[in-house]
Amino acid sequence: MSRKTLNIITIVLFIVSVIVAIFTFANINTMGEVKEGIYANSGLVNPLLYWSYFLLVITLVLVLLLPLPSIIKNPKSLKRTLFVIVGIIVAFGVVYLLSQGKPDSEAIWKTLLPKQQDEYRADFLTANMNIIGAEIALILAVAVILWSMLKGYVKK
Repeated sequence: MSRKTLNIITIVLFIVSVIVAIFTFANINTMGEVKEGIYANSGLVNPLLYWSYFLLVITLVLVLLLPLPSIIKNPKSLKRTLFVIVGIIVAFGVVYLLSQGKPDSEAIWKTLLPKQQDEYRADFLTANMNIIGAEIALILAVAVILWSMLKGYVKK
């Protein structure tokens, strides 16, 4: 990608992020629903969640599509790429298995009626998967940084 294209993408993402922030902090409920109790402020969260899901999908698509030209030029890297893709799928599976379909706070869970518990179980599962996935990504990022630092010191 050219520098100009990257600058345009950055500007567009910034503008959309500002719009999402306005929706989020102005408490505009994009779903048009009237909610009470602990879900009364979900209008604050919905635009931000949808924007983060959109960014996640775009990131995954770009991560999978951008290396294709180099993979085609260098077939040896195909094995490494497949290893990374399998690792990502395994990580998603582990995150799904670690996630619960209810909030961490039992007090919140007990305030919901059984019908509400069933209704919001998928939301809680998704939120827990996002939190656990972010924690695992952070741990892996720190591990990779430390590994590269240690490898640099050993070479000296």
